[in-house]
Amino acid sequence: MHTPHVHFDIKEQVKDKPENFVDSVGHWAICSIQNVNAHLQFIKRVFVALWRMMRGHADARAIDLLREIDNAGPRALGIVCLISFMVGIIIAFVGNMQLKLFGAEIYVAALVAISMTRILGAVMTGIIMAGRTGASYAAAIGSMQANEEVDALQTMGVSPVEFLVLPRVIALTITMPILTIVADIVAILGGMCVAVTIMNVSMAEYWRTTADWITFNNFAIGVLHGWLFGWVIAIIGCWCGMRAERNADGIGRATTRAVVFGIVGCVVTTAILTLIFNWIDI
Repeated sequence: MHTPHVHFDIKEQVKDKPENFVDSVGHWAICSIQNVNAHLQFIKRVFVALWRMMRGHADARAIDLLREIDNAGPRALGIVCLISFMVGIIIAFVGNMQLKLFGAEIYVAALVAISMTRILGAVMTGIIMAGRTGASYAAAIGSMQANEEVDALQTMGVSPVEFLVLPRVIALTITMPILTIVADIVAILGGMCVAVTIMNVSMAEYWRTTADWITFNNFAIGVLHGWLFGWVIAIIGCWCGMRAERNADGIGRATTRAVVFGIVGCVVTTAILTLIFNWIDI
């Protein structure tokens, strides 16, 4: 049995133009509540679609999942490596400027290793993927909305969430932790370049210090950040695409919202996780 047809437009909107400040605040509050409720309903449908897929009843195709994994993984590897390498160089260079005042330049390796593996590697990867893949999801699904392809899927009894959204969510959830690990490694290599060329630190000493300061907790926390960022970016990107207006301007606005909300979602997720890990002393 297919899931019911999905409506992504908010049905109950306040149509009257607010006449004063109080009316404006009420209008904003009602629209905000409706948007939050609609977003939660969308997330619920994604999890229901995932459950149906695990039982073998979803409309998702394996070929679509593999294509999305290729788009969100190997094709994104170049830009992730480039940005991470430059971030590693910047952290090492700035750290060297401060640490050499205390004769502790060798701890640049620890600075790069801890900062990148615990949080910065995942955050930088999340920002890159929000601008690259999240925007792509919004634009692709928004174009299908404008061309009434989503309506055609519903007419044929195919769930748009299962057919369009689910492969993208799973693909980004799989690839983000891997990209985060790659970003960590490449950033450490960038820091090594600074240490070897500017600080006259040997590669062996740099890697020994790096290995001494990288802990399993920091590494696991960074990978967890990447995994959650994959969920956040994919769901927001697909949500913005489903909510896109059926014209060129609407697709552009949906793409912009996907990037902005995706980055904000990553930052908010980071703040929440940081508070939780500090509270439980990890």
